[in-house]
Amino acid sequence: MDHLQNMQAFVRVARARSFTAASAQLGLSKAIVSRQIAALESRLSVRLLNRSTRSVTLTEEGQAYLTNCERLLNEIEILEQSVTTDRGFPKGAIKVHAPKSFGSVVLADAITAFAEEQPGIHVSLMLGDFTFRPYDFVEYGFDIGIRISHIRDSALIARRIGRVESVLCAAPGYLKRNGAPKSLPELGKRPCLVHINLSPNDRIWRFEGPKGTQSVRITGPIFSNSALVLRRAALAEKGIAILPEYCIRDELSSGALVRVLTQYSIPARPILVVRPRTIYVTEKVRVFVNFLARWFKTR
Repeated sequence: MDHLQNMQAFVRVARARSFTAASAQLGLSKAIVSRQIAALESRLSVRLLNRSTRSVTLTEEGQAYLTNCERLLNEIEILEQSVTTDRGFPKGAIKVHAPKSFGSVVLADAITAFAEEQPGIHVSLMLGDFTFRPYDFVEYGFDIGIRISHIRDSALIARRIGRVESVLCAAPGYLKRNGAPKSLPELGKRPCLVHINLSPNDRIWRFEGPKGTQSVRITGPIFSNSALVLRRAALAEKGIAILPEYCIRDELSSGALVRVLTQYSIPARPILVVRPRTIYVTEKVRVFVNFLARWFKTR
């Protein structure tokens, strides 16, 4: 077996702490990955990994070898990229994770435009609404993640590429039937459509108004972690919602949804590109992130 491929397999297993996760990332069977590691250990005459039915851990020799492997593989990738970049055509595949609604409504258009500009770079976009952790990048093989919120994890590096504006809105039929709230206390007594992230603050909405920052505790008949689900519920006249402007522009223009309590605004949320500090940024990823920054700036 190729020695370089064996090293790549070792790095994947070592970082994921799992043969199963590493084989999924590499697109190989677990048996092949196991043989690659065995061949590497045989060549070096040293055990690199401690294996058990529940976990995979590095030996002392494995930890030292991992550091050198990653450095060498990064240098090889830089060398290969320098050849293609000199000709102006970076190549390769990158894997991106993003929230469902944002990925479906906005990021899909950006990636389509990127594919036209950089045909040599292939983007795999995976969508899901859950809190992303640093080790998920390794376990699932993601190069970067897109987040629509601030992050407080020191293990992640974030670059801001834009921002998302949100709108407090409802269907005219709902407001005609229930009346439009005139104040935040009134809003707290009305049925609302709640975006949840499994946080204690999910039911607290914050606004900027004439008296500065104010908040109100809300409740309602429908909760979801998808803005698209809440948009459908708002159009069905089930309550008042805070929705990202990017997914209701047409509804606001047509009057299917209207703004509520316009004297208040909702703090914008940043669009962040995040990655672990331990992952080297390749040229293909840098090109993609720079493209996204330009694309969002024009919009």
